[in-house]
Amino acid sequence: MYILGISPDHTASAALLKDDKVIACVSEERFNRIKNFFGIPKKSIEFCLKFAGIDAKDLDLVVVSSETPPPLPEWGFENKASVNAYKFLKNGYSYLIDKIEWRFPFLRTINEFSYNLVSKVMKGSINKERIRKLREILDINNEKFVFLDHHLNHALTGLYGAPYLTQGIKELLIVTIDAEGDGLAATVSVYKNGQLTRIGKTSQNNSVGNFYSAVTKFLGMKPGEHEYKVMGLVPYAPKEDTRRIFELIKNWIIVDKKNLRFETIVNAHQFLKLCHLHLSEKRFDHIAAAAQKLLEERTLELVHASIKKTGIKTVIASGGVFMNVKLNKLIAEQSEINNFFVFPSCGDESNAFGACYFGLKYLNPNEPPNPIKDLYLGPSFSSEDINKAVKKIKQVKISTPKNIEYEIAKLLSKGEIIARFDGRAEWGARALGNRSILADPSNPKVIEVINKMIKNRDFWMPFAPVLLDEDKNKYLKYLSKSVGYYMMMAYDTKEDSRDDLAAAVHLYDKTARAQILLREFNPKLWEIINHFKKLTGRGVLLNTSFNIHGEPIVGSPEDAIDVLKRSGLRYLVLGSYLINKT
Repeated sequence: MYILGISPDHTASAALLKDDKVIACVSEERFNRIKNFFGIPKKSIEFCLKFAGIDAKDLDLVVVSSETPPPLPEWGFENKASVNAYKFLKNGYSYLIDKIEWRFPFLRTINEFSYNLVSKVMKGSINKERIRKLREILDINNEKFVFLDHHLNHALTGLYGAPYLTQGIKELLIVTIDAEGDGLAATVSVYKNGQLTRIGKTSQNNSVGNFYSAVTKFLGMKPGEHEYKVMGLVPYAPKEDTRRIFELIKNWIIVDKKNLRFETIVNAHQFLKLCHLHLSEKRFDHIAAAAQKLLEERTLELVHASIKKTGIKTVIASGGVFMNVKLNKLIAEQSEINNFFVFPSCGDESNAFGACYFGLKYLNPNEPPNPIKDLYLGPSFSSEDINKAVKKIKQVKISTPKNIEYEIAKLLSKGEIIARFDGRAEWGARALGNRSILADPSNPKVIEVINKMIKNRDFWMPFAPVLLDEDKNKYLKYLSKSVGYYMMMAYDTKEDSRDDLAAAVHLYDKTARAQILLREFNPKLWEIINHFKKLTGRGVLLNTSFNIHGEPIVGSPEDAIDVLKRSGLRYLVLGSYLINKT
């Protein structure tokens, strides 16, 4: 059985499930080099089919995330009537929100009703156009296309991607929170007796995700991309200053504990206007910290209320808001939670997984999907491909060490910084070693060196460590109820071992967004760290994504060489080659 899952939303991606397991997944930005690309992920689809050695006709089902996306030309829509009708309605809707609803808040329910009505009316024509565009890539019958509700998709991604069902835990609480999708911004669902039931939902007009994005934009950063920078600012703000700003904004979002939903003081699309009205003379770090505090407190309220209502203490989180590792840390620390799992890279790109899981249950209700393990699901390149790329490089020293993992460790132990491109690409926003830049984190000066070389990160943003699973309790105050393999959780670090990872912790609060590495997940990376540990006594490396700031992670050997040329990097490992830019 082959099922193709497609997420054409923010950071568009495609995944392929064979029988009961996702065997391939990649985001389109790795091919077209457009960061956070949204639209039909054509090259990602082609990769998935090629990887499995199949044609479109071999697919049993194609499941597409989102039932009613906007019919924008950027998403491949060409039907002028649909596009023009959407633009007309969107402009009218925006005018109502900005000019009328702002003054008469009671009209919010009318706006929401009108949005849902328009979505239902346009749904048929929109999805007909989507099928037409998809059939340009996938020449299959219309009956094989299924469109899936956005937040149901997020919920299924977490439900079946988590390990709990295979562990015999049969009652699960699933919380999804993002900016918006198919009219919603958050849901609470229960999985019990083999059935998934939604028990709470928040409309997009009450979105906490859009609140955080509005703060991001207000602070001069890019919404939908730089929310992590707002989070990184938080520890720098004094608690008293944070409290003062929090008092100004704490009523902007409340939780309806009976109906398990968020409610916002204004339509969530007006939060930027609210920021300008009330926060224009406040310090940027104080604002960031207060926004984070509001997000944390209200999310915790929703989680606590959901646990109280259901009695279920195994919690799964999905949706872009849970890319916030400080929020995830706080949830995992709650004593009433027994188990907590955040689906990795849980923005819209992860919905390609949920689409696959839905497809499997759609065709075979009795077949449980295989939960995720490692995330090395993207393209790899043959020795021939790499050879061709290497031959084109000039003015470099090229070698092929017999034990390249040991050679990498030896160079790292001497203070060198190495970009690594080897094996299958890891899927998602976080580099997990195969498309990474590695360094010895014991030297704090390496932060400045890497930033000058290539990353150009904002001064307040930390780097992250990758460490061996057997050393996690040496370096981290590990939260055993959580899963730490995918860089989705922040951890407090242990003071007596902190010097070993000084360049890979947050400068102020000393937390680390760690990748905890199991040997079976990535044997070659494990060997590098293990050799490094034997040479230095430290079983931890600094791991940051292999890309120039603002660009997607490298996707091909040519991308890797291009970044080497355009940056201050000296060493590049490309498969079995060690390249030294002398």
